[in-house]
Amino acid sequence: MQVEEKCECRSVKPDDNCKENTGKIDPELKSFLDRIAKKEGFTTYKLSVKNITPNGNNYLGLLSEVTVQDTLTNKELDLFVKSIIANADELKAISVSEVYGIEIYFYLELSKILEKFQVDAQIPIEERYTIVKCYKESTTEHIVMENMIKKGFYTWNRFDVISLDFAETAIKQMAKFHALGFVLQEKRPKYYEDKIMPLRYPLKIDENFQRFFENSADNVLNSLEGNAKSKFKNSLTALFEKGQKYTYDRETILTMCHGDYRPSNILIKTLEGEITGMVPVDYQILYHGSPLNDILYFIFGATDRKFRRKHLDYLKNLYYDTMKQFLKYFDMDVQKYYPKEEYERLLKERLDYGLFVAIWYVQINLTQEEDLQDLSNSQLEDVTFVKSELAVSRIQEMVDEFIEYL
Repeated sequence: MQVEEKCECRSVKPDDNCKENTGKIDPELKSFLDRIAKKEGFTTYKLSVKNITPNGNNYLGLLSEVTVQDTLTNKELDLFVKSIIANADELKAISVSEVYGIEIYFYLELSKILEKFQVDAQIPIEERYTIVKCYKESTTEHIVMENMIKKGFYTWNRFDVISLDFAETAIKQMAKFHALGFVLQEKRPKYYEDKIMPLRYPLKIDENFQRFFENSADNVLNSLEGNAKSKFKNSLTALFEKGQKYTYDRETILTMCHGDYRPSNILIKTLEGEITGMVPVDYQILYHGSPLNDILYFIFGATDRKFRRKHLDYLKNLYYDTMKQFLKYFDMDVQKYYPKEEYERLLKERLDYGLFVAIWYVQINLTQEEDLQDLSNSQLEDVTFVKSELAVSRIQEMVDEFIEYL
C-alpha cells in the first residue's frame, strides 16, 4: 500500500441496481467490490475509483483507492486495492503470482493467528503489532484492504532520512513481528514447519541478479577515487556472495521476516509532529530467514552516515529490548530463542549486508521517478541507472564506513 497525491478519478457502475456512472473497471474486481459493499450493508450505491501513481514506491502492483458511497445516506466505505501487473509472467527475477499468493496468505490466514496470539496474551492494544484489515474477497489478482489513507496515515518521503521517532517506532514494530515468529514456532510448531519454514526469499539472487548488482555498482565506482575505489571494486564479488549467503541463510537463528521493511511500506499517523500510529504493510516478500536482514535493510536503506553514527547502537539495543519485553507477554524468555550474545555477534559480523543492499536498493529508491526505469517491464540484468547524486552520496558514505570490512 503506497500513498500518492497524484490520482486519476473515475466512477463506475457497480451493478444494475445502482446509480449509473461512467468509466471502466476490471469485471472480476468489480464483482469483489460489489460483494464487499453488500456485505457491509450497502444496497444502493456508487463506486468511485482513483488510480494511484506509485511514484517509484511500488513495482509489482497497480494501486487504486475505491470509495463505496450509499446514494441515499451518503455513508461511505473506503477501500485500497492492489492489483497484479499485466505482464507478471514475463518477469524472471521474481514470481509475481507467487508473491501475491504469499501476501494473501499473510492477510487472510497468518494475520488472524498472530492477532489471536496477541488477544489471548492480553497485550494492551497500543503495544500490539498492528496489521491492516484485508477483506476475504481478495484474491491473488486483487488485494482489497481498508484504506488507511482516509484515516490520516501516510508514508515517509523516500528521499528523506527518517527521523529518530520514525526509526524507534519502526524498530519496535519489527521486533514484535519477529517475536511473533518465535511465538508461532513455540505454540504451533507443526504449523510453523509446514507453512513458514518453506517460505524462501522470492527474489532470485542468481547470476542475472549479479549482473544487475554490478551495473548498480558502476555508478558508485565512477564516483570513488584512490584506495576506496580499488578496495570497493575488488570487494564486489565477495560482497555479492556474502549478500547471497545472508539472504538465503538457513543455518543461524531464523524467524518470520517481512522482507521489504522500508519507509515506503510503513504507514504513519502523526499529531503535532509526533508519530501516534504506525502500520507496516506489503507482505509479498514474507519469508523464513535471519531477522538481521530486515534490520540492516531498514537501517541502511533509510538513514545516512550521520544518523547511524548517532543512533545505530541505540536502535540495536532498542530492537532486542523490545523483543525481550514483548515475549514476556507469552511467558517466553528471549535468551532461549534469540540469545543476546548471538544477536550481537551476528549483527557485527553481517554489517556488510547493509552495503550489499545499498548498492542496488538505495539507488532504485533514491532515483527520481522520471529517471527510474519501469522495473515491471524490464529484466533485472537489463536495468540501467540514471545517476542519482543523492543515492551515490549515500552509498559513498557506506563505502567509507565499511572500508575496514572490504
